[in-house]
Amino acid sequence: MRRLFFGLELPDEWKDELHALQSALKTRQVEAGAWSNPQLLHITVLFLGMVSDQDDAAIMEAGRQAAEQVRPIRLTTGALGQFSRNKVFWLGLSRNETDWDELTLLNRTVKDQVMERLPLELDEKHYRPHITLARKLRSQVDVERLRAPDKLTTVVSNLALFESIRIDGQLQYPVRARFELTGPGN
Repeated sequence: MRRLFFGLELPDEWKDELHALQSALKTRQVEAGAWSNPQLLHITVLFLGMVSDQDDAAIMEAGRQAAEQVRPIRLTTGALGQFSRNKVFWLGLSRNETDWDELTLLNRTVKDQVMERLPLELDEKHYRPHITLARKLRSQVDVERLRAPDKLTTVVSNLALFESIRIDGQLQYPVRARFELTGPGN
């Protein structure tokens, strides 16, 4: 069994900028028990959970089929936010400057392709793309008072299949496969 999720990799420049943002926030405004490793920052498209090794071929085919239906996606960062119930602090995407329809299409298409092939219990919550900066918030963050960081923009041309593992107690997200986004209009 492996813990898998589909997601979008972020460029190294973003990781550097977001690490600087995390450092600034943790010294002043945000108290959290666990800050995300900047090298692991990504945007989750669909969390699969624990998947049997015998389902590898079905997962790979689902990723390939989904990627063929979606073109490369422009991403631009937006405002900071939090999920109070889960105690997660995150950076969102600018709805107006991100290819939002393509991003939500990718989520829906990956979910449909996986469900067509495997009887997994997938998250039914509304898809809210974000970059998790910290977990285990110790108190509410007044995100309205936090200035949005300088915008970062990139175009992502691959859907990645990540595995979530621990090596010597450290969380790692190795990429197990990449699927080129080659949808219509590309």
